Amino acid sequence: MKPSANTRNNPGQSNQQKSPLSLKQKSFLISGGAHLALVASLLVSFEFAAKPVDLATGKRDTQAPVIIEARFIDSNVLEQNKREKQQAEAAAKRKQEAEAARKREQARKEQQRKEEAEKAKRRKAAEDKKRKEDAARKERELQEKAKQAAEQAKQDEAEKALQAKLKKEQEAREKMMQQQMAAEQAERNERRQREILSGMQIANSKIRARIEQNLIETGNLKGRSCRLQLKIAANGLVLDAFRVDGDEALCLALRSAALRARTLPMPEDPDINKQIRNSTLRWDN
Repeated sequence: MKPSANTRNNPGQSNQQKSPLSLKQKSFLISGGAHLALVASLLVSFEFAAKPVDLATGKRDTQAPVIIEARFIDSNVLEQNKREKQQAEAAAKRKQEAEAARKREQARKEQQRKEEAEKAKRRKAAEDKKRKEDAARKERELQEKAKQAAEQAKQDEAEKALQAKLKKEQEAREKMMQQQMAAEQAERNERRQREILSGMQIANSKIRARIEQNLIETGNLKGRSCRLQLKIAANGLVLDAFRVDGDEALCLALRSAALRARTLPMPEDPDINKQIRNSTLRWDN
């Protein structure tokens, strides 16, 4: 079988006529049709009129035809009516809830008032009882305090007398101890002074002997005297020697002898050593 001229001339058109609708196109057409039907149902409202009534008998005429009236209703009006209905229902619900809440609050306050009154009654009874108990307790405490005060005063008096006696005895012991310590200290000081004087005498004798060992006599020095002051270091080094008074020739010879000796014997006792460092010796020939 040969293809027709139309087929040969327009193969593309033949293919389009034979191809079926896709699934997506079908879904789109069905969805569009459903939306159109919904809009039409909202825009058109059917109202069925009731059967007419026979005025003579007062019965409905069942043979009379049913009249169907159709009219278009604006969707905005329906939506507005719906909103108003919802708002009225919400307002009525809120009013009912508010009234119920008011009654509950009133009942709660009444119950609270009763409970507070009962609490106040119990509190007053407890306070009265506590007031009586406190009064009795305070009376007992006053009596006990008075008794304790009397006993305490007696004890304080005895304690005061005892403390006075102990204090007097302590003062006597301390005075005796101080006197004893003072006597012992005086004895120690006196003994120490004797030791220092004795040590100084011994040290001066040794120093005198060392100087005389280095003395060079020139001329007749008999019958002459001299007081010579010495400056000596702690280790015995002769720092200086000078005449205080007396014969100049004798003092000069003694000074030369002290400087010639260079070091003098010093005591180990620090107290004696300190006093010997600046001492004055006297020679009488």
